[in-house]
Amino acid sequence: MHRLGHLQAALPAELLELETWLPWLALPRGNGRTGKVPALPKAGTLRPIDCRGAGVTLEAAHDLARRHQAGGIGIVLAPDMGLTVLDLDAPLTLAAQALLRDVAGYAERSPGGGVHVWLGGSVPRNRRHLGIEMLGHGFVTVTGAALSGRGRALGTLGSVPEQLGSAPPDSPRALAPTLADREVLLRLFAAANGARARALFERGDWAGLGYCSPSEADLAAVRMLRFYCTDPEQLARLMQGTALCRAKWGQGDYLARTIRHALNLGGPVWCVPAG
Repeated sequence: MHRLGHLQAALPAELLELETWLPWLALPRGNGRTGKVPALPKAGTLRPIDCRGAGVTLEAAHDLARRHQAGGIGIVLAPDMGLTVLDLDAPLTLAAQALLRDVAGYAERSPGGGVHVWLGGSVPRNRRHLGIEMLGHGFVTVTGAALSGRGRALGTLGSVPEQLGSAPPDSPRALAPTLADREVLLRLFAAANGARARALFERGDWAGLGYCSPSEADLAAVRMLRFYCTDPEQLARLMQGTALCRAKWGQGDYLARTIRHALNLGGPVWCVPAG
């Protein structure tokens, strides 16, 4: 982690003024990768937290990270902050290289070796396409490892969403075949993301998997199930049987709203193999 003075000299002024900074812990994910999980001290030790609405000044976060030997620091983004980050995976795809070339603005190396480009402007939701993620909310790491020749000013969101494009929308009537609850789980746990699903469903390990909050993990869990099951009642029943289940689910229509949101996002569904 760079010294505080280096960060103050390298980062855009808009980031220095924020009070949504947090240290992060490097925790193993179920998929074998390492998650950068926002944290704050509890009983003298950094503990993963629900980062929504949380945060301190840069100076305070840097001091906490240094004293508790955290992995680094980052910023909690919210839709009303007027900030967007382009998270370009390593190795950079051709689309990411073109975006980095065409879009001005402060850019730095991320802890995973990719690139974060900081822009002024808001997006209604996070999007991912071709190794590029456009982030308007959630936790984003900051390293201060600036790319040369780009300066420290924020870029402008402008037409970036249009440049990214999007996959063709799925029909809202696209339905997964009807499977028994047990078969849904068996197929999910045997899939490529099965280890991650087990950690989420059987241990409720949302922090270790890198989710910013239990609510974000709830939505991710429903999205995993949705590939094999698109019936709201079955989704609710399956979710109630997971280790994620907590008191909040019984308050109002929280779980129903989460399921509706997951279904409205669309996406491919499992189909019975031909033959």
